[in-house]
Amino acid sequence: MSFTTSEVENKPVVNQVVTQTYQAKSPGRFKLAPFSVTVNGFVARSEGAVLVVRPAAAVAGGPDATTLTTPATPPSGSAFLSLKASHSSIYAGEGVALSLAFYVADDYPYELELSFTALDRQLQTILKKIRPANAWEENVGINDLKPIPVMVSGRKFREYLLYQAIYFPLSAQPLRLPAVSMWLARPRPKVGPPLAQSETVVFTSKPLTVNVRPLPPHPLRGQVPVGLFHLAESVERTRVSIGQSIRYSFAVEGEGNIATLQAPVPATGPEATAIDIFPPKERQTLSRAGGRVTGRKTFTYFLIPRQNGPLPLGDRFQWIFFNPQTARYDTLRSQIQLQIGTATTAVASVDGGVEKPGQSVSSGVGTPTSIYAGIDKLDSTDQPINGAVLVRAVANVLIILMLLGMLVVFFRR
Repeated sequence: MSFTTSEVENKPVVNQVVTQTYQAKSPGRFKLAPFSVTVNGFVARSEGAVLVVRPAAAVAGGPDATTLTTPATPPSGSAFLSLKASHSSIYAGEGVALSLAFYVADDYPYELELSFTALDRQLQTILKKIRPANAWEENVGINDLKPIPVMVSGRKFREYLLYQAIYFPLSAQPLRLPAVSMWLARPRPKVGPPLAQSETVVFTSKPLTVNVRPLPPHPLRGQVPVGLFHLAESVERTRVSIGQSIRYSFAVEGEGNIATLQAPVPATGPEATAIDIFPPKERQTLSRAGGRVTGRKTFTYFLIPRQNGPLPLGDRFQWIFFNPQTARYDTLRSQIQLQIGTATTAVASVDGGVEKPGQSVSSGVGTPTSIYAGIDKLDSTDQPINGAVLVRAVANVLIILMLLGMLVVFFRR
């Protein structure tokens, strides 16, 4: 669950995202029934959905796996440690999910002492070995051991996920993860007489390598983000007068390294003089689930146009990224066009420093204006006289003179 706050038409808005992860036990079509949520008297309804689960050759990973698929045959003993990756080859900057899990067959003949608290010290040592040095990490965060029933080569296993994170390599160097070992206590067999003393068993994973490919040639290679993104933009209004400020939001949504996404760089050519663009305010929401990082990063700008006429924002707001599925560079470009100088319902009224939508004031020529219009022509040396302040100052001087006169009379006596 995550919370973010934003502002729409000068009103605070709270966005709450609740994420739940489910695992299908069998293939098929599953219907998500319609439901509704009531918030402050408003009823939001969902029409539901149909979830399609396709059959797969296997569900869990094994010791020889370099992806999230199982080996053809589980190792002898039916208990093993597995280090897995969601992809065997990725582009630099693309995300790959790495996980460490322990598998125990239901017919494993011994009891094992599995405690996250007891394993914590071992995990700290293991993670120092398997964490890639030149990569951005998004840790999923696992705080307890919950066995998940899975099938491996037709046999029933329990999967204990010990660690999972999504890594984004920063350079085109392979991610080489060494073999790691974990010690577990085996106090007694499930059947038969108990052991004279508890045994210590070592489980070792296989090493793992993820190939990292360089991005294709491009002037901005190494600087653009990598992922699957699309644009969601909004503006307060499209008709505005010169000197009025408007709020514009450029939101990037999708899958990738959301936390490191940078704001689009506004154009700096001759056309940039037609509008003033102030640095954006950023906010983000992200989810680490299903071996992916998804979310939204919003950049909110204040714009003040300076010239009449149509003003396409696509010439000023462009965001380039690399799509790993198509292996091509792509550009998110604003589709909004402002019309400057013909606003009739623009936001121009200011009360206590806050603009109110739906109101306008007259500039004397029948068009709404802003308190900022013509500010560059004002003379800061011409200060108006405040009558109340002047009267207060004169009164203070008279009081001081009266006190001084009383002191003089007192000492003369």
